Amino acid sequence: MSSGIGPLFGVEINGERKNFFASFATAKEIQAQVVAEGSTAEIFEHSVAEIEAKTREDASREFMKLGVQYYVAARSAAWAGLLPVTGNLYHHSLEMFLKAGLSHKYSLTELKRKFSHRLPEIWTEFKAEFPEHSLETFGTTIDDVAEFEEVRYPDNVLKRGAQMIVDFRGTATPVQSNGAPTRPEPPLYKFYFDDVDRLIGAIFTACSKNPLFFTSGLRRHVQDMLSRDNPVAGQLLMNRV
Repeated sequence: MSSGIGPLFGVEINGERKNFFASFATAKEIQAQVVAEGSTAEIFEHSVAEIEAKTREDASREFMKLGVQYYVAARSAAWAGLLPVTGNLYHHSLEMFLKAGLSHKYSLTELKRKFSHRLPEIWTEFKAEFPEHSLETFGTTIDDVAEFEEVRYPDNVLKRGAQMIVDFRGTATPVQSNGAPTRPEPPLYKFYFDDVDRLIGAIFTACSKNPLFFTSGLRRHVQDMLSRDNPVAGQLLMNRV
């Protein structure tokens, strides 16, 4: 199976293989520099399997970066009380994080064709790929966040209305009816974003990714916002409890 990228090369320096994944021209430049410094250097071509493995690892890293960026935007929107956009941003964040784990099995094209943006299906596949981790407890959170896709556009809200709650677990209750039987209660869309914090921590653990690689470069005020009442701040952020 072709990688679709073309041949990439590395250089063996003094008998030690260096995986540069570079063009032949770049590999030649490296070889010439190494030889000029008195070492031996031989160019080798990476196999299709090696190129595909690197491509998928690169994709996984980029998905994680996007997941963190959506996470920052989602938590900011949650603190600001921006509904339903908060739910939509969390949906995007979780989709990116989960696809980071699945990118080692599926190509970018396969992820798009097989799952699109269907969060429950992505979640089901993710659990199957990481069965050794205790992920079942987060199923309700996934389903609750996924339901916000119904209010991504105003169509359903205009037709049926909506109750929306995004808060900490135990701090919010559904809007109570006044008892007047004039019309059915509008559908309720809700989740607790400290549950999503825990889920994101579990995803990083399942994927064997170090969260600090992706969060340590965030600005201080952004890290402060992410750590605020975050049950997994110590895992996701440097020097936070």
